[in-house]
Amino acid sequence: MEAILSERNLKIHFIIGISVIITVFFLPLNEMEMLWIIFAVFSVIGAELINTFVEGLLDMKSVEFNPRVKFVKDVAAGVVLWNALFAVAVGIVILGRVLFSFKPLSGKIFIMFVLIFFPVLSLVLRRKKHGKDKSDDSR
Repeated sequence: MEAILSERNLKIHFIIGISVIITVFFLPLNEMEMLWIIFAVFSVIGAELINTFVEGLLDMKSVEFNPRVKFVKDVAAGVVLWNALFAVAVGIVILGRVLFSFKPLSGKIFIMFVLIFFPVLSLVLRRKKHGKDKSDDSR
């Protein structure tokens, strides 16, 4: 309960999750589709709770900047992002079909985009960062 009151992102995830669950209550979904929606909502909220836990624990341990602490916090936040993207993919496949007559191909395209875009973006940003670090060292 404390985490919901104090963490803005957790509040946002709960509001979105509750909205989705209320919406799907009124849609003609079968049991399996409903189960996937519930799983997606719970996985995002669970990942956000774990992220909040990790960040809180690390903040208690380290008050000064530590690159390893930053790395762990970034990875924990990345878990939330991946779970949120999973939830969006589930929403596109299931809710897209029911609400907008999307074909299953829409979900496949989104999933392929995510699986290609984020690793490529990560590599580009890493190269840019390392290139910047090298130029800073030469001064």
